[in-house]
Amino acid sequence: MRALLLVAALGGCREHEGPPEPHPLTRTPGAAAANAATRVLYQSGPGSFVDVIASARHGVVAIHSATPVKSGPAAMFPGAPDTAPDVALGTGFLVEAKGIYVLTNQHIAAASPNLKVVLEGGTELPAKLLGSDVPLDLALLSIEPPHPLKPLPLADSNDLQVGDWLIALGNPFGDEVSASVGIVSATGQKAAASLLNGVAMTYRMFIQTDARIHRGNSGGPVLDTAGEVVGIAVAVGDRPGELSFVIPINRAREIFDPLREQGRVARSWLGATVLPVTPEQALQLGMTKPIGALVTGVQPNSPAIRAALRNGDVILRWDGRDVDSKSLPWLVAQTPVGKAVAVALWRNKAEFPLTVVTEKMPQ
Repeated sequence: MRALLLVAALGGCREHEGPPEPHPLTRTPGAAAANAATRVLYQSGPGSFVDVIASARHGVVAIHSATPVKSGPAAMFPGAPDTAPDVALGTGFLVEAKGIYVLTNQHIAAASPNLKVVLEGGTELPAKLLGSDVPLDLALLSIEPPHPLKPLPLADSNDLQVGDWLIALGNPFGDEVSASVGIVSATGQKAAASLLNGVAMTYRMFIQTDARIHRGNSGGPVLDTAGEVVGIAVAVGDRPGELSFVIPINRAREIFDPLREQGRVARSWLGATVLPVTPEQALQLGMTKPIGALVTGVQPNSPAIRAALRNGDVILRWDGRDVDSKSLPWLVAQTPVGKAVAVALWRNKAEFPLTVVTEKMPQ
């Protein structure tokens, strides 16, 4: 991979004129066509991430504590004890959420009662915790900068595909933006979603990547090659070879308002498990195409059972919005607690209306 990136970088250099000469060892009879194909393959990859990182560094901030804490990013240095004290906690980044705020991990914001944000250039500002969400490990901070700040642009994380490039940025010490690069190993979009026991998010539903994510860049932005944020880095450990996880930015968008206005996220639940409708199941159910979310389990003493939802029902629309097994959990979770929701089902080979009154998600 290093050789591939090196050749690609040379191929994409502005000062390099024409394609690179093949290595002398490749100058063998009959190998010209193979070498040309190899050069095209190498040069088709990203030549450099320098411009992407340079365009985003203004939005990456360091999260510090007013007093030293233990087991922060300083403990990552070679030879440092696991309890090495330091004021650095992790990374955050600037987002637009009806104002400019700082988004970071909840476990970082919870590490100190007195938080500070270090902007690019070293300006240090006191930060106020507006709200946090433990299930998603997200926290929203407010600051009062001396000049207008520019937030990072947000992408649509649902557009990610396995194999897309990702760039994880961090700056826990406020000195220099660091970067790690990898690809999307799994999007998490096909992980089974359960509304049975109030589960709104698990690591299986996070984006997985082979980019190195550690305590230093935890809470920082993860970018696509267009320089837009597709997720938030979250470190679950520092051992080499561990999976790296990224919280999809679409999940964060959904909770900006409640974090800013209520300081927490009150989620609703349904009490049902759902799966995608396969073409074979659609044919058996008399549907013209496989759409909606197939109900495969209903829990006793739940909103689903009280609404007479059954196994085998297909939920087509929730509160007027078309749904499938991936979108339904998030729509249910965001629905206000106690709301009577109009639900369109497919039952007995026809559409069937149902009303579900949502309840607070069990803790």
